[in-house]
Amino acid sequence: MSNHKNTKRNIDDSVRKAIESRKGGKDVIFRLVEAYGFSSRQALCNHLDVSQSTLANRSARDTFPDDWVLICHIETGASLKWLITGKGLPFENTPDSRITTLEYKTISNGMLTAEADRIVDANSLPDGLKKPFLVNADRDCYLVDAYEGEVTDGMWLIKVDNLVSVRELIRFPGGRIRVENGKASFECQISDIEVLGKVISKTEYF
Repeated sequence: MSNHKNTKRNIDDSVRKAIESRKGGKDVIFRLVEAYGFSSRQALCNHLDVSQSTLANRSARDTFPDDWVLICHIETGASLKWLITGKGLPFENTPDSRITTLEYKTISNGMLTAEADRIVDANSLPDGLKKPFLVNADRDCYLVDAYEGEVTDGMWLIKVDNLVSVRELIRFPGGRIRVENGKASFECQISDIEVLGKVISKTEYF
């Protein structure tokens, strides 16, 4: 008779449910990009050697990418629990001093809504930020910082007539600015808009 004893390791219910549901791919892909430290989903495609359409299809169908999760876990050491569910720390062995939490907000129909905070590696953030936070808009994610001072040329998080958006601003003499928005671009006084923050970087999602 064999003396071998079967053992069962308990896993978090949320992990089991996420795997068995075969859903949640859109958020998982976001975390894969973050775990690798890429600035775009195209970079993830290049690394995994998959087509843009393949990744876009999984994201659109919200299909759970178990193969990519396993590859990422092996290559980066990222926590499986975090990759699968978004819970816990991205890297369990990362010193606490490197971990920070940022507010995460989304823009939908001109409304800025607070979502669950995101855990990020503090070393990935530029020096000198005052109060950074993340904003998701039009399938892109922006790192935004609170700002006090004169508006200069660049990308900004603004509110116009109570509608929030990310726009490029170009400053003109006399306190006037141009708000770039394609065919809907316009000029106005700086006082006509409310500046909510300065865009520091952008992660593109196709």
